[in-house]
Amino acid sequence: MGEKTLINEFIKDRNVGAITSTSGYITKKLLSKIDFDNAKVIVEYGSGKGVITKQLLSQMREDTTLFVFETNEQFIKDLSKINDKRLIIINSDAEKAQITLKNEHKTIEVDYIISTIPFTFMDRRKRKRTIFRAYALLKAEGKFITYQYSWIIYHLIKSRFYASSIKIRLFNIPPVFIIVGTK
Repeated sequence: MGEKTLINEFIKDRNVGAITSTSGYITKKLLSKIDFDNAKVIVEYGSGKGVITKQLLSQMREDTTLFVFETNEQFIKDLSKINDKRLIIINSDAEKAQITLKNEHKTIEVDYIISTIPFTFMDRRKRKRTIFRAYALLKAEGKFITYQYSWIIYHLIKSRFYASSIKIRLFNIPPVFIIVGTK
């Protein structure tokens, strides 16, 4: 899928948060927060075109599972072309990840959650539920890692997680905030 298709999906689907793919620079910064040697289960919220998904798979161990939550049909179709037994694509909202993983995949805790979903487009209650449920899904010392074009969720993450950090990356266009919450 090209950038033109991504722009079209952004226009028609408010759950799509960007008009360009995640840059290699931002992907590298996000993934630097993951201990791939010890990660058993990773969850990705909003995989889009799969840029981060492919990088996760390239660095994961063979016995690590990657659950991807995506609601956009075009993106799901494109992700389905990735041939990797460690990848499980779930057509569901991130807000429902905890119950979906427990009921359908017998997974109650995960090591990392990578999120690129646009929290700024969500109403306040859904934003809070999604963050709180992500916290509940993480194992002790698990990490919630996101990049956003606004720092709107930082205080919510800071209020819920044991430790948190925020860094602005000005070299990205537009600049982004990388936010990490540790349980």
